[in-house]
Amino acid sequence: MTKSDASIHVFAPHQALQDYVQNYSYFCLGAGETQMPALDMYPVEYTQLSFVLDEYHQFRESGTERVDGYRLCFVGLLDQGRCFDLFPKKAVQILFKPYGAFKLFGIPQRYFCNQGTDVHLLFPETASLTEQLLEVANSPAEAISLLEAWLLRRLTLTAKTDVSGVAFACAQIQKDRGLVRIEELCRKVGMSTTTLGEQFREKVGFSPKAFSRIVRFNNINNFISQNHFVNWQELVYTFGFFDQNHFIKEFKRFYGCTPSEWHSRQNQHHQF
Repeated sequence: MTKSDASIHVFAPHQALQDYVQNYSYFCLGAGETQMPALDMYPVEYTQLSFVLDEYHQFRESGTERVDGYRLCFVGLLDQGRCFDLFPKKAVQILFKPYGAFKLFGIPQRYFCNQGTDVHLLFPETASLTEQLLEVANSPAEAISLLEAWLLRRLTLTAKTDVSGVAFACAQIQKDRGLVRIEELCRKVGMSTTTLGEQFREKVGFSPKAFSRIVRFNNINNFISQNHFVNWQELVYTFGFFDQNHFIKEFKRFYGCTPSEWHSRQNQHHQF
């Protein structure tokens, strides 16, 4: 999306939630045009819960016939790009840190990877929350306050859920831009490879290696987006790829196009 495609406002979480929630946001898509042809979603380092504010609340992935209509939807980690040709335009979102949703929900995150889930199926009591949210649909700040109050109640119920080991491991992966060796990570965390893998699949959703790949490509995307000139050979070497062909193949899985095509798009967007 270009800057004219969306209006986004970010809100900080309550202090008690800051270890688990990255931020809240309100977005309005297509703010600069009457119709957005598609909504692209790419792998990121956080999971998200969205409440759709506008009356139109249906999702359909491009190339499929299935239409989902969740008002309150949770999306786990993605490991490949997705494109939707049917989607709502206004929503408030909770962006969770990689392990934050497990801490607050207590449900293994491997069940949510690469898909959206109706939150009412997970927590039937949110039916009343949805009714309250609909009453304040014209006020994103009030909607976020209601969602935060619900999260604070969830936090009291999951006080004994420990995510400290995985949180430390995620921080190490992010600090090293996704380039840390798994054996070295296990040594720092004090877990075996098997135990760390099990912990990640339960509390994050993917294996440490898969999560590291997401972090690495997020860093690559940031680098490409911030630089008008990119030395591709140097980038391939810096981010630890075997060769340029391997890098291009992996990049296309994440972003649906070649690195040079993506770089060209980002430069065009920065001109607005």
